[in-house]
Amino acid sequence: MAATAFILAAGLGTRLRPLTLHTPKPLLPVRGRPMLDHVLDHVRAHGHREVVVNAFWLAEQVVDWARGREGVTVVVEHPAILGTGGGLRNARRWLADRFAVVNGDILADVDLTALWQARAPAVMALRRQATRVHTPVGLCDGIVTGIAGVVGEADPGLHFTGIHVLDRSVLDLVPPEGESCIVRTAYRALIPQGRVRGLVHEGEWTDIGTLAEYDAARG
Repeated sequence: MAATAFILAAGLGTRLRPLTLHTPKPLLPVRGRPMLDHVLDHVRAHGHREVVVNAFWLAEQVVDWARGREGVTVVVEHPAILGTGGGLRNARRWLADRFAVVNGDILADVDLTALWQARAPAVMALRRQATRVHTPVGLCDGIVTGIAGVVGEADPGLHFTGIHVLDRSVLDLVPPEGESCIVRTAYRALIPQGRVRGLVHEGEWTDIGTLAEYDAARG
């Protein structure tokens, strides 16, 4: 059965060193469990039974984690890391015609079902920010109008959560080889066409990218 959710877990975790020298970032414990457990619980809560997880850094540990977890397939990137776009392209044959994409190092309660039901080739979960910390995203009447530094006009008060739903056909817009970013390839093409929707998420969202953020999440 094709997977309807994809968890990004291939990153190097350089900002969390030395913790990630021997443990991949998504397997670091938060609230007594690996981050990947929390993320998997999130997608399962929205009905996603078949899930693909990509891996690169210390990939064998992610493979070990997946053993015994029904419906979880790990796709190991080799010999080089492929980025968000390349990782999705690399796993394409395991993916359903429509699938959710979530990050293995972000703890959130984004309504994946609402994203799924918003009919567009790509639907982004956005979040408000009082000051510009993350890359701004523009939104007008539910349509994404731009991403700062990539395409179109952006609003400094909104940013992309890293959580989205895509039609598999979107992967046609990703270069066929090498490392690539889904935002700088597929989204760069789709946004000027008005084919990307955005929903503003008002709930939990914790990006565990630095040692300080990790310490806060554990507390």
